[in-house]
Amino acid sequence: MPLFFLSYARIPGDRRTGHDPDELVFDFHRQLCDRVAAHTGLDGAAVGFVERPGTAAEDSARALSRCRVFVPLYSKRYFTDPLCGRQWTAITGRTASPPAPRIVPVLWTPYPAASVPEAVHEPPAVPDGSGDAEEGYAAMGLHQLLDLEEGQARQVTEWLARRIVAVAPALSPPARLDAAALARLPDAFAAAPPRPPLRVTVLAPSQERLPIGREGSRYGPRALDWRPYGPVAGGPVAEQVAELARNLGFDPELLSFDKALVELRGTGTPAAPWLLIVDPWALQDSKVAAQAGEFDRARRPWTAVLTALPDDDPQTKEHSERLRGLVESTFPRYLREGRPGEQDAVRGLPTADAFAPWFAQLAESAYMRYLRYIQPQSSPPSTAQGRLPGGGTDRPGTDEGGAEASA
Repeated sequence: MPLFFLSYARIPGDRRTGHDPDELVFDFHRQLCDRVAAHTGLDGAAVGFVERPGTAAEDSARALSRCRVFVPLYSKRYFTDPLCGRQWTAITGRTASPPAPRIVPVLWTPYPAASVPEAVHEPPAVPDGSGDAEEGYAAMGLHQLLDLEEGQARQVTEWLARRIVAVAPALSPPARLDAAALARLPDAFAAAPPRPPLRVTVLAPSQERLPIGREGSRYGPRALDWRPYGPVAGGPVAEQVAELARNLGFDPELLSFDKALVELRGTGTPAAPWLLIVDPWALQDSKVAAQAGEFDRARRPWTAVLTALPDDDPQTKEHSERLRGLVESTFPRYLREGRPGEQDAVRGLPTADAFAPWFAQLAESAYMRYLRYIQPQSSPPSTAQGRLPGGGTDRPGTDEGGAEASA
């Protein structure tokens, strides 16, 4: 059982480069494990847990339920991540006997004070009397120290390791949480004032309109019941993206594909930014593919496309080349004109862990493009700059039917 559980918000990246944008998280985890092991005599490989790409959901849930110290990496992105919010609920909702895990927050990147959810009452402390390390940590956060100031980062990591050892309860809670139960927990960070609506359209078959030979366990009576990443990833994709949208401060509006086309064909001012979530199997229907192609040809600035190609679905994996070909022939403009990471989101995201951060990133960028489109004479409103312990500020960019459609 791990002494501590490292909780962080996954950053989407370009899979083709082979570089994981969360590598600094894993480097920090290794260093923290080494220092905690040095102070406790425990095995460094088992002293702390962090969820890596490909980690089984059951392993993560078990480690979370049995850890003695919870170590969240605070950032603006962290406070909008539903999985982090559910982990927070799991930790803070435990009973006092056996002792609940202690929380040792880390200032990962500076964030505005206004972005902190009401549920969070544990500000990150700053090491006392550490000179430049103290000032650098408070101003830049540990992410940038690891990248730029290795010596200062080592001092902060050593201080965090000592804090973890000092506050760890004598007894560790028994395992009592599985992946399905974690997925059902409420998101502690979800309460936020809504911004304008975010429209989402799900383009997927219903069970009655599946392509010939397609296995139906991930589908339901409606397109909105589609579960691309299986039951362990949580509820239907429509519910998951609605939760993600609310976490980002949007008021999600699930809209049918037919209604989406009406607006795309018009010349009026758009009502909201728009994301299209696509099951490539739906594109085998020529009528659906033609409608989706119209979405691509229009390619309004305030729209984005995400496709799911789950690598835990044997049938999808077997036909991935053909399905990817359908996607590429249907959305050539999004692939040609999008940035490399956005192109990956169109080609097909393999896991729920990849899907969630890309949905969040594309929702934000579609929203900003929407503001620029409807307010061409003025720039989008800037994010409020909030002061942090020690004087840090939030700095943008440091965070790291055949097919019925609705949202």
